[in-house]
Amino acid sequence: MGNIDYVDDFKPVYIVSYVVVVMLFYLLWSLIYFIYHYFEKYNSTLKYEAAIYEFELNKLKSQLNPHFIFNALNSIRALVDEDPVKSKKAITQLSNILRNSLIMNKRKLIDFRDEIYTVIDYLDLEAIRLEERLEVDLDIDPAAETFQVPPLMLQTLVENGIKHGVATLPEGGKISVKAWIERANLHIQIRNSGQYINGSEVNPSGYGIENTRQRLNLIFGQSATFNIRNENRNTVLTEISIPQYI
Repeated sequence: MGNIDYVDDFKPVYIVSYVVVVMLFYLLWSLIYFIYHYFEKYNSTLKYEAAIYEFELNKLKSQLNPHFIFNALNSIRALVDEDPVKSKKAITQLSNILRNSLIMNKRKLIDFRDEIYTVIDYLDLEAIRLEERLEVDLDIDPAAETFQVPPLMLQTLVENGIKHGVATLPEGGKISVKAWIERANLHIQIRNSGQYINGSEVNPSGYGIENTRQRLNLIFGQSATFNIRNENRNTVLTEISIPQYI
């Protein structure tokens, strides 16, 4: 019988090829392992950030209703003895606002049209209390009505302008709201009589302003803008720009 030659099986080229194959397999396995765990960690981070986002947004929304209800009830209380008929009308309007706010509180965004309805009810309520001391002007582009905005955002800013601007002036004043679409963004301007000094109204609150800033930032990030300043010696101008929410 002839001798079996095993020498060829141990040639260096075969050994090198084997090592290369093993290394490639190991590198591929390591790559898959690290990619898998990277995306697992990334998804966990996203879930955590989403939970924090929802918590912060719900906390901000929950602050609005008690604040609004307290101010509205104060307005009605002032009417009860003075004019029972007007107070009944005010109570009806308040119930409409509260019903809408309870529905809105369950949603992150609502149509701007629905927000305007709430603002109109609120302004009617304040007009009963302030009578001729309050002048209102609304200029709303119909194209703006379907844009999505945070619930009670506009109402809170209008309320802030009346409470800390118009209502503090002996002669009263004016509040105007203008909304239009430009370059696919919703632009809102709120003007109210009064002055904005050192980052707050003359009678400082800052509540509605800071709440609005935080909610816009949480929902739209840097895509939304918010600015408040004195337009002149007698008027405070609040400007908001909001992109179409996708």
